[in-house]
Amino acid sequence: MAPVELIDFRVTVDQCKLAIKALHEFQSKKDAQLAESELLPGKEQTIWLNVAVKKISAEKKLMPVRIPIVHPLIDPRTTGVCLITKDPQRDYKDLLEDKGIKFVSRVIGISKLKGKFKPFEARRLLLKEHGLFLADDRVIPLLPKLLGEKWFQAKKQPIPVTLTRKDLKKELEYAISSTYMNQNRGTNTAIKIGTITHTPEQVLANLKTALPVIAQRIKGGWDNIQASPSKRTPAWPSQYGAVLWTTRKLVDSRSRRLKEMRNPQRNESGKRMRKSRSRL
Repeated sequence: MAPVELIDFRVTVDQCKLAIKALHEFQSKKDAQLAESELLPGKEQTIWLNVAVKKISAEKKLMPVRIPIVHPLIDPRTTGVCLITKDPQRDYKDLLEDKGIKFVSRVIGISKLKGKFKPFEARRLLLKEHGLFLADDRVIPLLPKLLGEKWFQAKKQPIPVTLTRKDLKKELEYAISSTYMNQNRGTNTAIKIGTITHTPEQVLANLKTALPVIAQRIKGGWDNIQASPSKRTPAWPSQYGAVLWTTRKLVDSRSRRLKEMRNPQRNESGKRMRKSRSRL
């Protein structure tokens, strides 16, 4: 019998493959159906990894945690990248030109953010026009108030970068090619690990690279990650229907069973059937 391949000695690769394949097939079929009736193509769907923890961290973390992945989530050639900097804005535009950095589509200084982009509509358009926001790590504490909660609801928190690095191009490229974990004060954290345009193999490669780092950066590590009811592994992957999902629709392999438990059918004698006591 062949040995079972595990991710970080915890999660079986075979069941991850099944989860990713099922999700990918479902969303691809859904997109194909929409393409027949919609004039314009829909927004590209993101694949998320949802991690549940047992104990909530009391510490509020403003800085997102950088998570390495093999296949980047965005392509700067087709997706706008905005860089928020200290003042004066012109100095940093010149710096990017001197370094030959052309994949940043827009540079905005703090004073411009306070002035031109203070109105809600201006900030809404800025958010819509860019797929990723980078920010000088020295101005990160100022941004929650200046940008507003919509930015954080859209999961587009600016990614901190160090603009004083000697190899600035490498610093920015690494920031763009990673994914990020924004830990909140709740029990669930969602991390982008792929898109529907990625192949299932590419999503799996991202998961293999990201999951060990995610577990390491959660306070308490794997011991604090919510265990599955079967007690075999943490929430991955026996409940994969609840942890792998897209921005459009949760793909829950247990939905039919949940419906049956909540709305028990009557048997032939007219008596209500007993609810199943087995845990999902």
